[in-house]
Amino acid sequence: MAKKNEKKETSDAQKKAMKKYDNKFDTMTIRFPKGTIELLHEHGVESINAYVNKLIEAEMIKKVEDPANKKDKK
Repeated sequence: MAKKNEKKETSDAQKKAMKKYDNKFDTMTIRFPKGTIELLHEHGVESINAYVNKLIEAEMIKKVEDPANKKDKK
């Protein structure tokens, strides 16, 4: 019987599954000044990841839709 403080070793199958899942994403580290995350939570942001993704997507859409960014296709 395992003791309370004993850690179970991660199986090879579990490690393989975690690696497969992780490979589905690009990873980026963002550094914020201290207190930024708390400030975002105070303003109703629950998921920093979702919020950053939403901002990036909105900026990309804005650039695509901006007529100044479109080149003449003749």
